[in-house]
Amino acid sequence: MKKSALALVLSAACSLSANAAVEGTWSVGAAGGWTHYFEQNFNTTYNVTDDSFDKLNISDSNGYGFKLNGEYNFTDYLGLGLAWDHMRGGKIELSSTYSDGTSEKYGSEKFKANVAELYARLAMPLDNNGSDIFFKVGPAVSWFKVAGDTDRKLGAVAGIGGQWAVNEALAIRAGYDFFFKTTKSDDSSDKINTGLLYVGLQYTFGAPKAEAPVPQAPVAKKTIRVTENHSLAAGLLFPFDGSNLSVEGKKAINDVVESSKALQNTEFEVYGYTDRLGSDAYNNKLSQRRADSVTNELQNKGVTVKVSEGRGKSSPVTGNKCDGVKGRNNVINCLAADRRVEIVITGDTTKEEQL
Repeated sequence: MKKSALALVLSAACSLSANAAVEGTWSVGAAGGWTHYFEQNFNTTYNVTDDSFDKLNISDSNGYGFKLNGEYNFTDYLGLGLAWDHMRGGKIELSSTYSDGTSEKYGSEKFKANVAELYARLAMPLDNNGSDIFFKVGPAVSWFKVAGDTDRKLGAVAGIGGQWAVNEALAIRAGYDFFFKTTKSDDSSDKINTGLLYVGLQYTFGAPKAEAPVPQAPVAKKTIRVTENHSLAAGLLFPFDGSNLSVEGKKAINDVVESSKALQNTEFEVYGYTDRLGSDAYNNKLSQRRADSVTNELQNKGVTVKVSEGRGKSSPVTGNKCDGVKGRNNVINCLAADRRVEIVITGDTTKEEQL
C-alpha cells in the first residue's frame, strides 16, 4: 500500500512528457507511475544439491517506475524515440527446503530493473494544437536484478497513450508500456514481463509559435443607393404580338423579385419596348399593355411599382445591324432584342469602408 501511494505521488509530481507530434521537432520529457510484474513459471523450485532445493517466490508484483525519453517527429503521424526506464518495487522471497523436510527462509528482495527502448511512435492528431493518441513499438534491452544477480535480456516494448497540448511547447502525456521479457531464465521457460502505467509532461523544441493576430483597420458601414436593370425578352414573357404573361414569364419576374430582396427601400420602374416594325401608335399601345402586365404581376408579388410606361419603338438596342437583312421573318428575328420589358430597381445597400 505504501508503495502504491508513493507511485501515485510520483506520477503526479515527477513527470515531464512531450507535445504532440509536430513535423520536424524534437521533444524531451520524463514520467513516473505504477509498475506490475507478470511472472510466467517463475515460482519454481530448483535442485541445488542432492538434499537441498531453493525456491524463488514472488510475493508482491507491484512497484513504481520512472521514464526519461526523447523523440524526433518526422511528420505529424510518425516519430522515432529513445527512452530509459527505471523500475523497482515488487518483492520475491528466497527459501531452501532440505530432504529431511525442514526449510529455511533467507528473507526477501526487491526487484530492480532498467530498460533501454528504441521505438517508433505512430500518432493520430486530435486537433491543430498538438493533442493526439499514439501507439509505440520497438526493441528493448533490460537489466534485471534479482536474488543478487543482474540479468541482461533483449526483449521488446509496446505501448499506447494520449496527450493533451497545454500550449505550442508543453503537453501532458499518459500511457501504458508493456515490456516483453524483462528477464528470462537461460535454461527454462521462467520469464517476467513488466507493465508501466505512467503520466507526465513533455517539452517540444522547435514548435511553431502562435502568430500574433494582425491588427485590422476599423471598418465603417456606409449606406449607398444602387440601381439594377433587368432586361426581360418579350419572347420569353409573351406570345408573339401578345401581352398575356406566359408561365416562363411569370417565373422570370419572380426571379427578379427574389433578387431584389438583397436591397432595402426599393423602388420599381417598368418600361415596355417593341421593335421598329409597325406604326408608332400600335407599338405604343402594345408596349404599354406589356408593361402593365409585368406591373400587375409584380404587384401580385407584393411589390409597389412607381412607374409603368410603354415606350414603343424608342431606344432600340439593335441599332442598324438589321438594316441589310432581307425577308420579313429574318428581320423579325434580327430585331428580337428590341422587343423587351425592362425592370429598373433602385434600393439601398451597405458598403464597408476602412477608416
